[in-house]
Amino acid sequence: MIRKLGIFERAMLIANKHAPFNIVSVLRMENAPAPASVENALKLLQKRQPFLHARIQDGKFEALTDAPLPFTVIERNHAQQWREFAEAEMSHPHDHETGPLFRAIYLYGDGCGELVLNVHHTIMDAASGMNLLDEFLKLCAGEMTEHTPLQIAPALEDRFPPSHQGMRQIPTMTKYAISQIAETARFVWRTRGKRTPPVQLGGKGQIATLILPEDLVDTLSYQGRKNGITLNSILNTALVLAVNRYLYEGKALPMQTFAFADLRPYTQPPTGAEQLANYISMMQFTLDVSGKMDFWDLTKTLHEKIYHALKSGDKFSAALMSESLLKMFTRMKAMRFGATALNYSGNVPLKTQYGEIKLVGVHGFVSGYDLGPEMASQARLFNDEVWWDFIYLDTDMDADLVESILAEIKSILENASQR
Repeated sequence: MIRKLGIFERAMLIANKHAPFNIVSVLRMENAPAPASVENALKLLQKRQPFLHARIQDGKFEALTDAPLPFTVIERNHAQQWREFAEAEMSHPHDHETGPLFRAIYLYGDGCGELVLNVHHTIMDAASGMNLLDEFLKLCAGEMTEHTPLQIAPALEDRFPPSHQGMRQIPTMTKYAISQIAETARFVWRTRGKRTPPVQLGGKGQIATLILPEDLVDTLSYQGRKNGITLNSILNTALVLAVNRYLYEGKALPMQTFAFADLRPYTQPPTGAEQLANYISMMQFTLDVSGKMDFWDLTKTLHEKIYHALKSGDKFSAALMSESLLKMFTRMKAMRFGATALNYSGNVPLKTQYGEIKLVGVHGFVSGYDLGPEMASQARLFNDEVWWDFIYLDTDMDADLVESILAEIKSILENASQR
């Protein structure tokens, strides 16, 4: 046994039992490494990271003594081929009782390559995932010679501050639970007779990408600093407003969005990104939205909600309640996790050049989930641009509608930057 699953890891396992819930990362490379170099780098990472040679049985992680490397090389036929593989991997069900908890596909040809890495969501978050990709590229380029095996990261709650350990967590947990129940009740009451995210079980996950250029990002960041608002809140608001205009006809109504907190800086001691683990918290926020409302007013409202949740103990309470929440949602199957979600990673450690390898694109997707938001997304700063990846279900919308929403997001942000 490596160790027992923590609360948030059990929540992710519950989600996986309802439907595959994977993190799929894509590295797009020119002067790409040969398949043998990629395979060797993955083997070294598998030895370095305990979770990459583990399985899950009876509520605990168990080490595999002779873990196979689930690695496949496929001839690369065209530049967009990675998209079909990314979508397929989102719905790939990992056999967590057999392991390993990841697999890799390498599309290679004519000096170009795309690595499609599929990891079970119990063992990886955005921070450790981006660090893993950085180490992979360094290994392929010969820039990383030290790859000592790491110690396994403890369960997230084991590193919570004393106020959220043992009996001391009960008052804050109770307060948070009551507030969430009340918030949900208000949402249900205020949306009766109005459109809410429809529950349609099944559906295939689809992907789309929006890249915001450096000049727009710089202007938005400046506007945010001037108003004391983060880029995370700015992007999330644009997403909510665009979805309201296209899926909710711009009507005035409450909408729910998710933001995610990286808890690694808040653990005791702080946890670095080199240890593979899932150290995040999912936080839901309700906003009064209409298609005609002022963008910066809505952004300020959302920012204040997120700021309060991060400054208070809500980020810890949300993680501690995650298992109960997933149990309820997957058992009832009566409502979804809001209309939108954004996991913004900030500036990632990836460079555009690793030796001869040129990194021309990086993407991240979490499996399309029929109980999840109608439009979920992952965003990061790469090469001074915002690379924003979206996940939706074909039972909710088609590609044309999604492209219209993405164009609306960009238009909203361009107009906001001119204020």
